[in-house]
Amino acid sequence: MIEPLGPTVAVKTARSAALESVSRDTFLSAMRQAASPVCVVTTTSNGQRMALTVSSFLSVSADPPLISVCINRDSRMCSAMTDSGIFGVHILAADQAHIADCFAGRPKTGQAYDFSCVEWINQSDGREPMMSGVSMSAECSIVSATDAGTHRLFIAAVNSLTTNEKRPLLYWNRLYGFPAHASEV
Repeated sequence: MIEPLGPTVAVKTARSAALESVSRDTFLSAMRQAASPVCVVTTTSNGQRMALTVSSFLSVSADPPLISVCINRDSRMCSAMTDSGIFGVHILAADQAHIADCFAGRPKTGQAYDFSCVEWINQSDGREPMMSGVSMSAECSIVSATDAGTHRLFIAAVNSLTTNEKRPLLYWNRLYGFPAHASEV
């Protein structure tokens, strides 16, 4: 079990200084310079499947295997994940930008949040379906949730995962891309 820690005096001081010195626009502009994997988080709550494109996914620990995702606290997804306790996280492959757009609510064609935009691999009852063709899919159980500003940080144990050698889709400065080896540039 992960025990939440209260902020230290240094963290409280840093938080106060940050609130006074960095504007929201400046912060968002700076964060656009950080390339991140494009992921779709899925969950099922009260019989309803939900999915949302996120870029706030991190590996937390290998022993035990833990990951984290951040979801806006005002979203239906945040409530559904909190209620369910189980979610899937899927790192999209470089050729899956259309899936990212669909689950971000802005598809170029078709309907937003349409689960038929990708093939799903069903698992046994009570388990989250896995997305086909992605760089990585993991089924996770929430072990901790902490509210931080407008978002909730979920830390979750990885119950199962699948990977392949597909290049991941990345998001940088409002653009999709994929990694290239130095020898390919």
